[in-house]
Amino acid sequence: MIFRGHKKLIAKVNFFLAVSIVVILLAMFSNAVETPTTLEGKKEDEMENTHKTDSLSMLILITLLIINVLMIWLFKIRRFEFFHETGVAMILGVVVGAIIKYSESRSQRKPLAVKLKNCGNITIAPKNVFVNINGTEYSYTLTGIRFPPHTSPPDEGNEIESKSSFNPEIFFYVLLPPIIFYAGYSFQKRYFFRNLGAIMTYAFFGTTISCIVTGSLVFGFNIWTGVTENFDYAECLLFGALISATDPVTVLAIFHDLHADLDMYALVFGESVLNDAVAIVLYRAIETYLAYNQSDLRDFDLFSFLKAIADFVAIFVGSFTIGCGMSCVNALVTKLTKIGSFPILETALFFLMSYCTFLAAELSNWSGIVAVLFCGITQQHYTYRNLTEESRTRTMQTFELLNFLAETFIFSYIGLSVFAFTNHQWNAGFIGWSFMAIQVGRALNIYPLSLILNIGRTRKIPLNIQHMMFFSGLRGAIAFALAVRNTVSIPRQMMLTTTLIIVIVSVIVFGGVAMPVLSCLKIKTGIDVLEEEKKARRLSLIDVNDPSASTPLERIEKRQYEKSWLVRVWSRFDEKYLTPIFVEESQLESSNID
Repeated sequence: MIFRGHKKLIAKVNFFLAVSIVVILLAMFSNAVETPTTLEGKKEDEMENTHKTDSLSMLILITLLIINVLMIWLFKIRRFEFFHETGVAMILGVVVGAIIKYSESRSQRKPLAVKLKNCGNITIAPKNVFVNINGTEYSYTLTGIRFPPHTSPPDEGNEIESKSSFNPEIFFYVLLPPIIFYAGYSFQKRYFFRNLGAIMTYAFFGTTISCIVTGSLVFGFNIWTGVTENFDYAECLLFGALISATDPVTVLAIFHDLHADLDMYALVFGESVLNDAVAIVLYRAIETYLAYNQSDLRDFDLFSFLKAIADFVAIFVGSFTIGCGMSCVNALVTKLTKIGSFPILETALFFLMSYCTFLAAELSNWSGIVAVLFCGITQQHYTYRNLTEESRTRTMQTFELLNFLAETFIFSYIGLSVFAFTNHQWNAGFIGWSFMAIQVGRALNIYPLSLILNIGRTRKIPLNIQHMMFFSGLRGAIAFALAVRNTVSIPRQMMLTTTLIIVIVSVIVFGGVAMPVLSCLKIKTGIDVLEEEKKARRLSLIDVNDPSASTPLERIEKRQYEKSWLVRVWSRFDEKYLTPIFVEESQLESSNID
């Protein structure tokens, strides 16, 4: 009935989508027309053409986002069961990437590279190369090995295609921070902290297990098939680290829409948030190991292994300290000054100090993503309570909008990269084996750790929840972002291509069948969050040590709703010492951790 009422509007939206694609095609064809110029005006024409190409590429990307917004609206009112809007963003990216790649004829394509002869006397590749072409000097920056020796250079395609190859640093520095910050700034504290022990176990030990298992299986496949040279065990562990970063955006959206089991939501969401941080730190630690051991064939000895562990701890602790420290400074500023009298300045300060956290961590050779995650958690815990009501609403809505746009763009760009990235290394055997390896790694992560956790948990993790957690290990933005940052060698290009296919298949296929799987596992849905909150608050007032104050059933429920012992210890310390320092007195009556 909802769809019928919007039939005319949907027809207009479909018409707009068709017109948008036609506009993109016409703009690209008009951009491809070359006008004869004199030699004197060549540089000016080149600058003008570059400006037009940049404007066209931005127009295409913004139009793609507009189309995605409208398509997401269509999917929300149609309530598709086997398809999610994240999959729509990917498919639209693939379509637009194909249009860009094949919009010009082969005769108009330019070579991506030319082979320079008489370079035998150069033993070390220079950073920059200067070339004279028809009297004009050009400067090129070398980025590494782009294609195998003794092969022809690949085609660059048209200019729009090359512009669509998004800068990985912009990708990592601009798009990912708001996604990670919003994850920490918006999570539900009660269910997160009630399951903190399990979440940290899955995130730290589980991600490490997944990294080692996946890397070892991929290394075994490489030894068996000889897939490529220089793909040693450390490189395989690097791939295991980046592909262990889960991003169950699709599944979590379905959990939210169906009001699924709150503890399951907290476990999946909490594990994915901390899992991203752990995977990034593992990746950085292994990458540091590789940088230090290039001269001795990267022998994986005990000393280097222990050093990698030390780097892991140092990066995580340093990033955590910067994230929490900057948030505490922001909390003190908002508490001790009257900046709240000017809400726009208060919001601007909040935004800028949060982003400074990311940059400070990166400058210190730590992880900006880990820092900004814990910055978001600490800002929500302290600074948020000092903000005026207007600033609270504005910060939450601003970061929610940035998160939506960045996430939509990332999933679109993942689809776009199928055609926009020019140095794919396709190996069906390696891709298929990697699919199998990440499933084995995920299984050895979830099931053994759940068995151990259930020994000490009052509120057990049932088998159907474990199955859903195993199924929810989709790969997404973080894995792709880590893979796309470094593609200078053949193994790294294989990692990117494999990661790209895994992300697309897992989000579109596994994300699409998440709702039927949820139903098949008979997981409880339709839970009233407000009723759960009221019940939790009522149980929090019960004294389990006083039998006359409660019934046996209430005492059992009280123990099931209690926080983990680690959180209880931290909560008491925080309420007594830290909260009075960083939070205004008028806000101290609010509970420290709900």
